Amino acid sequence: MTATPTVKRSRPEARCPLRPDDICSLCQLDVTGPQDCGLVYLVMSDPEQRQEWGQRRHAAR
Repeated sequence: MTATPTVKRSRPEARCPLRPDDICSLCQLDVTGPQDCGLVYLVMSDPEQRQEWGQRRHAAR
């Protein structure tokens, strides 16, 4: 019986939704990624902020 070589897989790095070119830097101690980031929540839950963020993101392309 031969052993099959194991392939080391890396986890994908989470990207910051507000700064798409940057990885999530975990700005707060109790945050595990963008999914529970307070800043992302605040921007995405405010319709005006979300619209402004969308316009800036579209203009940057």
